[in-house]
Amino acid sequence: MSKDSDNPLHMIADPYAGDGFVFPETPCTEQRRSWFRRANEISGFLMTTELALKECKMKYEQIAAQKRLKPDTPFKLGSSDGRSVITPLGTFLKQFADGVDVLCRQVFVMYYGSLETYLFELIERSYPEIGISEDLLQSSLGIMMGSNWDGKFCKMRDVFGINYKASDIRNHFSSFEMDFEGKKFQNPLLFLDELAQVRHRIVHASSILETGQAIYINAQVFHAHYAFCALLTDYIDSLFSKKFNYERIMINPAKA
Repeated sequence: MSKDSDNPLHMIADPYAGDGFVFPETPCTEQRRSWFRRANEISGFLMTTELALKECKMKYEQIAAQKRLKPDTPFKLGSSDGRSVITPLGTFLKQFADGVDVLCRQVFVMYYGSLETYLFELIERSYPEIGISEDLLQSSLGIMMGSNWDGKFCKMRDVFGINYKASDIRNHFSSFEMDFEGKKFQNPLLFLDELAQVRHRIVHASSILETGQAIYINAQVFHAHYAFCALLTDYIDSLFSKKFNYERIMINPAKA
C-alpha cells in the first residue's frame, strides 16, 4: 500500500449517496480475506445490537410512562423458550444503557481476537513452509503469547525469516493517526500494546481499572480500530507473501 499523507488507506467515495467513504479493493491472502469477513460480521453485530438496545429502551420507557409505572414496580420479562426474570422496572430500563457499555467492551475483545486469529492462521499456514508440520498450535502459541507486540514480530522474523523491522512498521503507519480515549501514539507497536492491556483488563479483571472504575469504550472508536487493523494486516500480509510467495488477490473488503 503506497503512502498518501491525506488518505493512507486510499478510501474512496461510497457508491450510494457519495457523502461517505469506503475501503477500496485491496490485495489479500486467504487469511486476510477471512479477517475482513470476521471484522464485517463484528461490525454488523455491533450496529444491529446497539440499535436494538436503543429501540427497546424507547419502547419500554413509553410503556412505563403510559401506564404510570414506578421505578420499583416489579416487571417480568419472558422469552419464547420459557426463561423469565422479574426485576424492578427501573433496574430493567437501566440495563439498556448499561448494555451498550457491555456490548462495546465485548466487541472490543472480539476485534482484538479477530486480529489474533488472523495471525494464528497465517502462522499455522507458514510452518509447513519451513518444514514443520506437527504441534502447530503450541508452536504458534509460543510466538503469540508472553511478549509485547514488537516481541511477537521479532519471533516471527526469527522463525520464518520475514523481513520485519520496527522502523518499517512505524513508517507504514506514519500517516495514520492513532488515538485511544485521548491518548495519542506515534508508534503502532506501542498502540497495539495499549490495546492488549485494555483487552486484558476486560477479560481478566472484569473490565475494572486500577481506579476501580469500569472501562468505557466509545462505540465511535470502532471505525478507526477497523481501519488500523486493515492497515496492519496489509503490512503483515505483505511480509509473509513476499517470503513464501503467497498469492494475494484483489477483493472488495465489504464483500469478503
